[in-house]
Amino acid sequence: MTREEILKKSREENMGVDVADYEAAKAGIKYGWMVAVVLSCIFVVVDGILLSRVPVEMLSAVLAGLSTVFFSKYAQMKKRHELIIAILYGVASLCFFISWIIQIIKI
Repeated sequence: MTREEILKKSREENMGVDVADYEAAKAGIKYGWMVAVVLSCIFVVVDGILLSRVPVEMLSAVLAGLSTVFFSKYAQMKKRHELIIAILYGVASLCFFISWIIQIIKI
């Protein structure tokens, strides 16, 4: 492929897409996730200290989200470490989910 063919193909693929808008949304999602994860961790610690209860359902939800992020990255980049991290987060999320179900049953 020549340089001109590559540029033409790129222009056709990006037709109607505002790259600046896409990048802003991508950054917003990234920072939103960071805030959600940090706040969730703070809430978990405070609940553990003040209420003598660890909100495992919140941990399960956050880890499920992180697992989804890494599975998505693996699907796009096919890097083995992304898959390993995704599986670890998924297993941890499942464990916290099971723990939550056990807590509900005992109530």
